[in-house]
Amino acid sequence: MINPSVSIEDYLGAIYRLQRKDGQPLPLGDLQEHFGFSPISIHEMVQKLVQRGLAVYIPYKGVLLTLTGSTTAEALIRRHRIWECFLSNELAVPIDEAHQLAGDLEHAAPDWITERLFNHLGQPSFCPHGSAIDELTSTPVGISIANGQAGRTYVISCISPENSNSLQIAREAGILPGSSLTIIEKKNGNIEIEINDQKKQLSEDDLAYFWGMDMTDGS
Repeated sequence: MINPSVSIEDYLGAIYRLQRKDGQPLPLGDLQEHFGFSPISIHEMVQKLVQRGLAVYIPYKGVLLTLTGSTTAEALIRRHRIWECFLSNELAVPIDEAHQLAGDLEHAAPDWITERLFNHLGQPSFCPHGSAIDELTSTPVGISIANGQAGRTYVISCISPENSNSLQIAREAGILPGSSLTIIEKKNGNIEIEINDQKKQLSEDDLAYFWGMDMTDGS
């Protein structure tokens, strides 16, 4: 039985979160951008995943998780999201800080502790950024706000992919699941929005992390 180290689990979780919906290999450049590591470091770790039967590397194309790799990653992400619920909902830890802390606790806490915590929390269906805890393959509900239309109002359903950058934007701009957001104007790659009775301007790239349902006129 494979007992991945923390660093290997970090890579498994990142590949799972970033993997392509069309089943194509994930370019190593995406992992380099995610971690901020050198191409050599990324390649070396991917080779370790391959050696352990957790991933398949296709030269010049990227990496895919094996069934074992996917199963390991899913268990890791589930633990991560349960700890995020506890930190954010029970201790009022800001969403981006909860994400960072859960990244440590997901490795340190035994599975039985995490499961007891899950039951203690009432077996929540979603984590604080709107992702399903048990249906990890589910896709974001609605459309990306970056693709929304001016004059339309959206209720935020989730933040995806969840990472330090997207969750920091969520905290600073107050864009959290359940909140209502109206697109005022789209111009030159920037979008002016109104949320919580405040007008803000963010880039399309920043708002691409946020998904929502069009609720204009109660639709």
